Amino acid sequence: MSTEEKSASFLKSLFAGEIEQEMIFPYPKMKPEAQENLQSIVDAFNEFARDHIKSEEMDRLGYIPKNVWDGLKQLGFFGLSIPEQYGGAGLPQTAYSRVFEQICNYDASLAVSLGAHLSIGSKGIILYGNDQQKEKYLPRMASGEKMGAFALTEAGAGSDAAGIQSKAVLDASKKFFILNGGKIWITNGGLAEVLTVFAKTDMVENGEKKEKITGFIVERGMAGFTSGKPEEKLGIHGSNTTSLNFDNVQLPVENMLGPMGKGFKVAMEILNVGRLGLASGCLGGCKVVTKMAIEHAKNRKQFGKAIAQFEMIQEKIARMVADTYAAESMVYLTTALADREEVDFSLESAISKIFVSEAIWNLSNEAMQIAGGIGYSRDYPYERILRDSRINLIFEGTNEILRAFVALSGIQGPGEYLKKIGKALRDPIKGFGLLTGYAVQKVKDKVAHDQLTGVHPKLSDEVAKFNEYAKALHQVTERVLMKHGKDIILKQFIQRRLADMVIDLYAMIAVMARVDTLLKADANEAQQDLLVAKTFIDEAWRRIRRNHRQIDENIDHQRKQVCELVYERGGYPFKVNV
Repeated sequence: MSTEEKSASFLKSLFAGEIEQEMIFPYPKMKPEAQENLQSIVDAFNEFARDHIKSEEMDRLGYIPKNVWDGLKQLGFFGLSIPEQYGGAGLPQTAYSRVFEQICNYDASLAVSLGAHLSIGSKGIILYGNDQQKEKYLPRMASGEKMGAFALTEAGAGSDAAGIQSKAVLDASKKFFILNGGKIWITNGGLAEVLTVFAKTDMVENGEKKEKITGFIVERGMAGFTSGKPEEKLGIHGSNTTSLNFDNVQLPVENMLGPMGKGFKVAMEILNVGRLGLASGCLGGCKVVTKMAIEHAKNRKQFGKAIAQFEMIQEKIARMVADTYAAESMVYLTTALADREEVDFSLESAISKIFVSEAIWNLSNEAMQIAGGIGYSRDYPYERILRDSRINLIFEGTNEILRAFVALSGIQGPGEYLKKIGKALRDPIKGFGLLTGYAVQKVKDKVAHDQLTGVHPKLSDEVAKFNEYAKALHQVTERVLMKHGKDIILKQFIQRRLADMVIDLYAMIAVMARVDTLLKADANEAQQDLLVAKTFIDEAWRRIRRNHRQIDENIDHQRKQVCELVYERGGYPFKVNV
């Protein structure tokens, strides 16, 4: 079921002033049988990983050794997310993400490579492949005989995916497409045997010729298809990243993936799921670096005592723990939403990717700082983890473009509603019912806005903060829409602040739902969780308040003037007289 066909969306409702509490509370929990199955998979992986996965070696070699791939094939890890009927494990998103988190405990390059095969490489065939395509490709991908990859990015089309130039032209026989073009930065590009590739195709709509993106399944070995040499990268050295080149590649029409001209939708649906895999991998990294930082702080002595006793270190450690707790709460709330057929989790997935990718980068940086000089040495893992972490802010949609996506997707519903109100005002008799409803909504906003209810009393302060700024999000959304109209698409200062408000609101409610559920089960056992939850929520609330205030009170015009100045001067134009 595509995002367009799904009706329920917690965050889109939040932008519209509605809190769909039943979607979030109680915090989801796996069934005991599913937990047992998951634990057996994790245990088998841990046993294998301890003996065979050597991150330092893979970082130095620049590739993942064959024995590691062979072992993962034997464990069935190439089919974790592929349906059972095609030889895979058919794990739901929550279980898959939990396994993926564990993989990142050992090595980021391995997680990236396996994720490129599972989260996005095979996902298009699972979601949009016809029966023949699934039967042909998925069993061999599940066994590891064929590795998958996802190829969208081009030299002139990164975040602007609609700007791709690769072209697939239907030949005279209408039995083949002739594919020409190229892709860059493709994970598994030099290894994959089955690739999901996107290209423009000519179509006629309403009598007008147009170019629309279409998805295709491309196989290594097809004449005219080549891959470039592995890229030398800052981090994730073990993963294979190459360019792809298509020179008159003859693709049978049977290799078209999904409807012709619907490739952009196919790509976005794949990435929607892929971002959750990426977020769960980053979560695994957060837990690793937090543990490393705590252990070092307790053991490193300066000025006669462990540095763990110094308040500046405690501030770092407390934030690392709180952010990891929030990241974990957010990821597994979102995976549970993804496992429900009727839910649109596109915003939640994007937000999870943004929040957790930035968390692992910040935590890796803080862990290196706590480690001091040894953190900068290649004899220790800190610098490798920092290098490996950086790519996550760019992968699968840069965090900047995802913030714009979150804000613009979120305000789309209120925008459409306000547009209807505008039309009703031009013809008030015909639009009487709509205007009456709008007036009632305005009264509701003033008197009794939608609120969280029934949450454990020990979270009452946190609930009040959430309710206040959930209301503020809705009101400021309406205000900026009425002020800027369709020009809001150009107002990225506003988009960023709206996105950051809703990112922190989602993190807050994920944490509250988790702790509320624990408190109601056993209040005494939940005290540690409550402490961390309150710590995180107070920080998040202050960020939300600041972003809300700065939508109207800011120095954005000065920032623009500074940029215009240095753009014109071609660099930093100032000199000091020394």
